[in-house]
Amino acid sequence: MSRHALTLPARFDFATDITVQARDINYGGHLGHDAAVSLLHEARRRWLAAAGYDEAGHGGAGLIMLELDVRYGAEAFWGERLHVDMAVSGPGAARCEFLYRVNRGGTEVLRARTLMGFFDYAARRLVRRPADFLTRLTTLAEDANNV
Repeated sequence: MSRHALTLPARFDFATDITVQARDINYGGHLGHDAAVSLLHEARRRWLAAAGYDEAGHGGAGLIMLELDVRYGAEAFWGERLHVDMAVSGPGAARCEFLYRVNRGGTEVLRARTLMGFFDYAARRLVRRPADFLTRLTTLAEDANNV
């Protein structure tokens, strides 16, 4: 049992739906861990793309995963549509956290946290967060909440 709870925010900034594919199913007949991590990656890329960013680099600052924490609550199966809620938290000079809640109907399939570092892939080093990063994600969230 984990020593630390993975607390999620009361408000999420972005949401997307992803369908479980045949390639996502493991020998247990449900969503595998590797596929769950890929699902988080896909959701994060969708949010960043909607805000005009690319994980591979935006103005010399891409993103690289520094930590991953996944807590499972229920199985997910082939063909199910999963709803992914996301928030950004704990911004630092060179890193930030993305928090995820993945649901199927009213059932929480998993919750997760990724600590992402801003990374210059050409120089192979961590760099400072782009000045407009949080503003663009926040503006996108406000636009989505006002629709």
